[in-house]
Amino acid sequence: MVEIKKVVNDETANECDEMLTMLLQSERKYDENIRADYKVNGFYKNKYPDEASVLYIALDSSKPVGYVYGYIKTEKGSFAHHSTAYVDALYVKEEFRNCGIATSLLEEFYKWCKDREVKSIEIAVFKDNIDAVKLYEKENFRQNEYILIKEL
Repeated sequence: MVEIKKVVNDETANECDEMLTMLLQSERKYDENIRADYKVNGFYKNKYPDEASVLYIALDSSKPVGYVYGYIKTEKGSFAHHSTAYVDALYVKEEFRNCGIATSLLEEFYKWCKDREVKSIEIAVFKDNIDAVKLYEKENFRQNEYILIKEL
């Protein structure tokens, strides 16, 4: 059975760094600008203690199989009436996909957001990442804006 836990130490944060490396490498097919030799190191150890962010890890028999990282962005003097949370990264190892792990990770993130009175959550995804788009649509995310890119 998969267990979802909040990351509270550097060792577990480092495991999330390893999965972030896997996530980035898997996204190379959507963005040729991602270097094949890039390895994440020490990214999450400064994130999990921050009160405005949260990092959850999915464990199967104590082995990391996925994670979600998100944060709340509140800008002083903002035109918005409420805080918005952002799912910055969600990853489940390929052999554990389609088992409800991503949904469980998102549910924990939603609870964290609700406890902080967040009213909306945003996520960016490559339009060609059909599996991710399907997951987020199933979770009732909807397209709200277009971000257009011009290659030079």
